[in-house]
Amino acid sequence: MLYCSCGFSCGVKAALDRHLAKFAGTESEAEHGHSLPLPALPPRGVKSAPNLARSLDIDEDGAETDELQPTKPAKQPVPTPPRTCRESSGRQAMVGTLEAGDFKSLKSEVRLLLVRHAQSANKCRLPGQVAEADPGLTDYGLQQANALGHRLAKDFRSTKVSRVIFVSSPMRRCLLTMQPAVSLLQLTPENVLCHGGSYEFGCAGKAFVGSTAEEISTEYPEFKPVGFAPDNAWDYQGNTEKETEQECRARGVRLVEWLFATAAASGEFPHTIVLATHQTINDLICSILVDGSAERWRYGEIRYRLQTAGITEVLADPGKSRLGVQNDGTHLFALKNK
Repeated sequence: MLYCSCGFSCGVKAALDRHLAKFAGTESEAEHGHSLPLPALPPRGVKSAPNLARSLDIDEDGAETDELQPTKPAKQPVPTPPRTCRESSGRQAMVGTLEAGDFKSLKSEVRLLLVRHAQSANKCRLPGQVAEADPGLTDYGLQQANALGHRLAKDFRSTKVSRVIFVSSPMRRCLLTMQPAVSLLQLTPENVLCHGGSYEFGCAGKAFVGSTAEEISTEYPEFKPVGFAPDNAWDYQGNTEKETEQECRARGVRLVEWLFATAAASGEFPHTIVLATHQTINDLICSILVDGSAERWRYGEIRYRLQTAGITEVLADPGKSRLGVQNDGTHLFALKNK
């Protein structure tokens, strides 16, 4: 696993090389080192959810701060495409896959809460120390996970949601991020899933197959493994040493298909799916659902930014998907990064 100070695990060497080449000799390199600066926050969506009232601001220079600041006054909104374009049809997003499939069978709205894992232990490694391929969380990350858990438990209890399904990436930092919420809500195993195809981009391939379903069950018994490969490894269906962007797009479509199939099988009543995964995969899912296609997604060109332990809401109806609240972190305001 390769890592640079852009805040992401670069996964494949080509991605890190692209970062280095793009900013070599620039002021950014002099200030931040060999890294890709954080992209700007995209325009915010409609703040429709009563329990997700504010979102974390990003500094003007694009750098995400560890110490959270009060929400700044709203800026003049950037013009957005007409509703018919913005609220993309799920069937358009998955042409040839969901046209006659699971999205079409939805009977009611699905509320998808995308959660980025809490602060990775790789953030605190010593200079020169090699990053772990599958790290846990820092002490601060554990505090973030605990704050997130209490936030979700309070929200779901107050709104009396009919059904909540928790889904986690098979990577340790995501599983650990979800544990407090799962414990507080006392969810049953059929509603707490670990999906073998929701890992971070570039973290699997022929060179690294990831943890097995049996290992997940042993270390995290509250999670039921689903979506793993036939050999019980992560769901990598390519033929390269490290996953390519094209392979990741296809995996993202498979993951969205599965989410809709899970929702469709749950009955006609509205319910919520909480998916804990990674910045890159969250960005890909939003591209598929909101933009209507995975084709615009590029690794390193984040358009739907999500802070660690933050929440982005996507509302999926039988014929459309739209953003609710983006990048919400009100539950993290009281924390200090010690």
